[in-house]
This record gives sequence, structure tokens and C-alpha cells, in this order.
Amino acid sequence: MKKLMIASVAATLLFSASAYALEAPAKASTCIGCHGADGNSVVPNFPKLAGQHASYTASQLKDFRDGVRKNATMAPFAKGLTDQEITDLANFYAAQQAK
Repeated sequence: MKKLMIASVAATLLFSASAYALEAPAKASTCIGCHGADGNSVVPNFPKLAGQHASYTASQLKDFRDGVRKNATMAPFAKGLTDQEITDLANFYAAQQAK
């Protein structure tokens, strides 16, 4: 009985964490137009973000924000992002299934 209870609690925590990880951050609504709702862009000019390593996506967003990387579309969006928002976006897209 004790093992069943532990397994039940563990499963609940696992599924709760997975559902939370897949919830889109508020700032992701701006990304949808170019990169798709789940990061799977259907336009060749816009990269797919789904499944990309979080550290890579975070690095790119920081480079856009800080002016290291130049892009007329991305710079204004990234300029307003905090480090936490960048981390949240990067983790969200890393958790998405690339198609």
C-alpha cells in the first residue's frame, strides 16, 4: 500500500511538472507570428525554435537584446526582455517537439 501511495504521488508530481513546463510564457505571444505557436515555424525565413537547446536560444535572445546581434525584427522585441523572461522563453521552446 505504501509503495502504491508513493508511486501515485510521484506520478502526480511528474505530470504536474510536465504540464507546467509546456505552458507558454506570456512573452511567447509575440513569437507566434513568425515562429509558430509551438516554435515550429512554417516559413523558411524564420527559424524553428522547438527543441532547440535552451542555452542556445537564451544566448541568441541576449545577443539581440544587447545589440551584439543585429536584426530589425528581433532587436525591438528582445530589447524589452529581462533575463528571467529570456530563460522562460528558452526553456519553453526547448520543451517543445520539433516537427
